[in-house]
Amino acid sequence: MNWKIIFNPFSKFSEIQLLIFGVLITFLGSFIGSHFGVIFDGVFDVHVYEISIIKGILVNLINVFSVFILFLILGKIINSKTRIIDILNVSLISRLPIYLVGIFANNSKMNSITEDLMKGINEPEKLNLPTADLIFIMIFSSTMMIFLIYSIVLMVFGFKTATNIKKWQHYVFFAIAIVAAEIISKILISNIIL
Repeated sequence: MNWKIIFNPFSKFSEIQLLIFGVLITFLGSFIGSHFGVIFDGVFDVHVYEISIIKGILVNLINVFSVFILFLILGKIINSKTRIIDILNVSLISRLPIYLVGIFANNSKMNSITEDLMKGINEPEKLNLPTADLIFIMIFSSTMMIFLIYSIVLMVFGFKTATNIKKWQHYVFFAIAIVAAEIISKILISNIIL
């Protein structure tokens, strides 16, 4: 298996192929949100929430463009030859693992455990989770963390390919841009969509 295709598709496929795939997965992610009853209410956030496909598209566009704008600004500062399409592709493709999380996020087992945990916050003496539930939480959380890490890996390799970054300081600014994109998307989604 060619691991480069999985972790850095930006160096293997043309910008047009990546753009088409990125647009398709954005619409697929919107469908996943409306079909599975989840909202992607932040660059890395997935929550159980009933949403229409139109609102799902708007939410996903806010997430994509929050990343795109900040990465483009940073990319142009780092390397003036940074291309818009390359940064747009990073913003689109890196969302794929987050959309996959949406398929699993709203499940009856996890919702039941969450309800029990929430009740336990108010009445700690009544909180008694079975071992099977704890194991389920650990497996579920670990899997979701792998998807999150994969999304960040795609961002890092995509941004590195698009801008040719080399200095450690650039990676610090890159991390700041990711956090800023998360904050901006949360604010915009909560004020415009929800």
